[in-house]
Amino acid sequence: MPALVVLMGWVILMFLTDLNIRAIGRKPIAQVVQTLWLVPSVISFFNGWVWAVLLIPVGSQLCFALGYGGARWGVLRGGAGYTCRNLLVICLLFFGSCAVYQSHLYAVKYPAPESSEYLYFRDYQAHTWGNKLTGLRDEPTLLLTQNWPRLDGATAGLPLYASAFYALTRFPDDICPEDYLENQGTIEAYQNILNGNADLIFVAQPSTAQKQLAEASGVKQVYTPFAREAFVFIVNQNNPVSSLSDVQIRGIFSGRITHWNEVGGEAIDIKPWQRPENSGSQTAMLAKVMKETKLMPAQTTSVATAMGDMVDIVAEYRNTHNAIGYTFRYYATQMHSNKEIKLLAINDVAPTVENIRNGSYPYTVDVYMVTREHPTAETQKLVDWFLSPQGQQLVQDVGYVPLYPAAK
Repeated sequence: MPALVVLMGWVILMFLTDLNIRAIGRKPIAQVVQTLWLVPSVISFFNGWVWAVLLIPVGSQLCFALGYGGARWGVLRGGAGYTCRNLLVICLLFFGSCAVYQSHLYAVKYPAPESSEYLYFRDYQAHTWGNKLTGLRDEPTLLLTQNWPRLDGATAGLPLYASAFYALTRFPDDICPEDYLENQGTIEAYQNILNGNADLIFVAQPSTAQKQLAEASGVKQVYTPFAREAFVFIVNQNNPVSSLSDVQIRGIFSGRITHWNEVGGEAIDIKPWQRPENSGSQTAMLAKVMKETKLMPAQTTSVATAMGDMVDIVAEYRNTHNAIGYTFRYYATQMHSNKEIKLLAINDVAPTVENIRNGSYPYTVDVYMVTREHPTAETQKLVDWFLSPQGQQLVQDVGYVPLYPAAK
C-alpha cells in the first residue's frame, strides 16, 4: 500500500509538470505534492515496515531519474504530447486503482492472522524507548547482583518475567543483561532447561512428549505453579454463538460437528484453527479439552525456509465469520487485544478473572516456573520472590490471575 501511494503521487506530480520533473520549481502545487510524497516513507519507518522504507526511496530515485532524463529525450509536442501524457496518466491511475481494489478483496477473503501468539522481544527490553515493561509498585524486596539466573519461557510469559528481571537485577557495565534473558517459546524453553542453557523458565504444563524427553535425558525438573490462566476459545465478534459445551467443543475439533447451526449458530461451515504441536496452547488443548478424543488434522500453510525450501506449518488463526480457534486468555485480552474477537463461555461460564480465580471456568490452567533439580541459590530466591506478595502483585499487574495473596 505505501508503494501504491507513492505511485499515485508520482502520477500526479508528472501530470502537474507535463512529464518534466525539472518544472517542479516553477509550480508551487507540484512542490506541495513532492513534499507529501515523503509521508509514506515516514509512516513506514515509524510502523516498522522496513521493506517499504527501502522500497520507497529506491522507487522514488528511479522515478526521479526517469523524469529528469525524459526531459532530454525526444519529447512529443503539441496535440500528440498531450494525448500521450493523458493516456499514460489514465493507464497508471487505472492499474493503480485495480491494485488497490484487488488488495481490498484479498484482505476481505484472507484477513490477517488474529490473536497471533507472537510479540516483539525488543518491546520488553529496558533500553527500548517506550518499552512495555510493568514496573513494581514499591522498592524491590529482592536484588540479584551476581550469579544471575538465565531466564526463558513461553511467549505470553515474557511480559511478566522480563518485568521482574529488570526490576530485580543489577549488572556491572561490562555485562550485558540481555545475555541472561531469552524468549524462545515453550518448546525451546523446555529444551533449554534440559540442555542446561536456562536456569528458570516460565511456561504452561509440559506436553507428554516433553515429559518423556526429560525422563529419557535423566533430568529431573521441578514445577512450581505461581499464576492462573484460562484456556479460551475465540470466534468472530459477529458470530451469534456465545457459549459452547465441552462436548460441543470436542465435537467441533474432532470433525464430528461441521456447521454452526448444529450448535445454535448460522447455517455455515465451521472453520477450526489449531496451534503447533508441543506449543503451550496445543498441549493445553489436548490435556484439558480433548483428553481421549482425537483432534482432526490441523490446517497448514506453506512457508519458505532460510534454505529456500517450502515447509508446511500450522496456519495462524484468521478471524473470518465462520472461524473458531483457541489460545490463552492473556494473548487475546492483553497482548493482542482485538474488539473483533469474542471469547466464548464454556458450559455458560465466561472466562472472567473471578471465574478463573475460583476455578468455576472449566479450562483454568496453572502457569509454572520450571527449574532443574537443585537450582542455584539465586534461582531459588527468584522462584520464592514470585510466590511472595510483591511477586504476586506483579503477576496481577501484568494481567494474570495470582495464585497466592498479592501485596496491598
